[in-house]
Amino acid sequence: MNTSPSGAIFLDSSAILHYLTGDPQARDVIEEAQRLAVNSIVYSEVAFNLLKLLYTKKYGQYKFYDMKSRIAMFDHDILDGYTILQDFLGELLRENRLLYLPITLEVVREASNIAIKYGLLPNDALIAATCKHYGISVIATFDEDFVRIPWLKVVP
Repeated sequence: MNTSPSGAIFLDSSAILHYLTGDPQARDVIEEAQRLAVNSIVYSEVAFNLLKLLYTKKYGQYKFYDMKSRIAMFDHDILDGYTILQDFLGELLRENRLLYLPITLEVVREASNIAIKYGLLPNDALIAATCKHYGISVIATFDEDFVRIPWLKVVP
């Protein structure tokens, strides 16, 4: 596999979450792409949101500190979110289709400029800066904020 990020589709957390919850548009993009890329921001966002989904499924209304306490008490119904994410990423890695892109100091510096110029929250700015830094021009996302980024084509 070509390990150059150029030509890869960056997977935003929203695309992964939509895929894991059965969205056919997300499935088509992820299953048809030859190369995909993520960074640590995406891992963190997906992991947190999976934990939150599993918590609300079991306990109803989301309560951050209660969820945090239940995780600390090793509530495996919630902690399964990590396994779900690891299985998803592991499959892509076994297929040699996933690139993990580090967030460098250059990316962090660029993210601040991008956040200010395009009105983004920090995580989205770090994702946009990662794409710019590594020459990625396509992002799979359901987040409309990325439409404002001129070097990114949003799919689906």
